[in-house]
Amino acid sequence: MTTGSKNENTFYFKISELQTLYLSLTAIFLCTGFLYNFIFLRLFGIRVELFFTLQDYLSSSIEKVYLIAIAIMVASGASHIIRYLLKEQKNILSHSMFRGFLYVFPLFLFAAGLFVIKKYDNPKGYYLLSFAIYITCDYLLFKIIFKGSHESYSRFFILTVFILYMLLIGSTIIIDKDAVYKEPLNELKHYKVKFSDNILLNQAPLVILEANSNFFFFYDTKDNRSVVMQREKVEYVENLHYN
Repeated sequence: MTTGSKNENTFYFKISELQTLYLSLTAIFLCTGFLYNFIFLRLFGIRVELFFTLQDYLSSSIEKVYLIAIAIMVASGASHIIRYLLKEQKNILSHSMFRGFLYVFPLFLFAAGLFVIKKYDNPKGYYLLSFAIYITCDYLLFKIIFKGSHESYSRFFILTVFILYMLLIGSTIIIDKDAVYKEPLNELKHYKVKFSDNILLNQAPLVILEANSNFFFFYDTKDNRSVVMQREKVEYVENLHYN
């Protein structure tokens, strides 16, 4: 993503490509709230289209904006690395040790992710799996499909951002779902909820899955059922984690 002399090792975005990039990243950002809640709450039998408004999706997208920010930063860093590799490919890629590193490093991340998940029962290992898959896709897309051409660079960048973004969304959903069932990982249980007097519901086994402008979404860990409650029927929610 540079400007200046247009030599064979320089990548740049044209004005039209910047517009496409902006629209693509904006679309990804706006879809974040819907995609996350649609998949995550559906895992608990809740249909988001019945309870969410467009404003709720937008608010949720803002809460998850860090995911696309990470995807953009990592993809930008990867693009700079690839540019350097192209420029120095005769000096670097010819070394068998370096070529081996390109294959071994993703495998190492993948194995480390599986180890964290299986050995420590920690779902955050899925983030390592995501980066391992992303690095592999990044290299294969650039090497096999786009082949470093100027005309395809903007498409390559958008596609790699989208791939990493989807991987991070999927990992986050798995981690959040796992947290509902595992007390040590679940900070969502550090909430005290008080309902209106006419609501006969034991809040002790409830986990707050999500909340929007009109509803709270709970999961009853005792009866294994989801509960959707209107906000006016919840008097207050106290965050015990900070007490």
